[in-house]
Amino acid sequence: MEGPATMTSAATTTLDATVPRLHEAFVSAEPVLTALDEIAGDGDFGVNLRDGFTEVTQRLSGPDSPSPWDAVRAVFLDEVGGTSGPLFGLLFQALGVRAAQSDTYADALRLGLADGLAAIERVGEAQVGDRTMVDALAPAVETAATDRDDHAALVNSAVEGALSTSSLRARRGRASYLAERAVGHPDPGAIGMALLLCVLAEPITAPETTARERTRLLEAAARAAPARDDT
Repeated sequence: MEGPATMTSAATTTLDATVPRLHEAFVSAEPVLTALDEIAGDGDFGVNLRDGFTEVTQRLSGPDSPSPWDAVRAVFLDEVGGTSGPLFGLLFQALGVRAAQSDTYADALRLGLADGLAAIERVGEAQVGDRTMVDALAPAVETAATDRDDHAALVNSAVEGALSTSSLRARRGRASYLAERAVGHPDPGAIGMALLLCVLAEPITAPETTARERTRLLEAAARAAPARDDT
């Protein structure tokens, strides 16, 4: 006798549906993220995120493929290189857990982001002001806790936090040894995090709002990024 079927929550279904959009977003943003990371990092940040979501898409196209968000979580925790890959993986894991437990996608996003931030701060030991992805994620979490219904404000807080890293000196990672060189350019991890939140907020935010904030984020990042020589 078979056991009861496992029910997929509406929040999980919505989270799963963001995966193709995330793939598109990070493929498109890879040149800017890579150019920013070449200033004071290893230059592989944008490529790692792009390749991570490409691997997710490949896994989902095969037989007996996992659910979309399970694939995202597994790939970023176990396969994506660099420091940032596993940290994004912790956030994805937290979002997946909350989606399975929450009645609404809005609740899953709010609680999952808070849990993910706590995990990233615990493992990465970064705080606001260290010029990392936390500078985009923490303001979004704070905004979501203050006003649960203003999802546009969540996105705006993430974008503002990411762009504010232009004036910060790095205190974590390789960039901390090249702090002066990075000043004047936003942190790629923060830009990547804000882009992620723009896409994750799309199901519960007016499309023109997330599109406007995403454009503002990437245009500002592109202006600050050095030109790449691909010859």
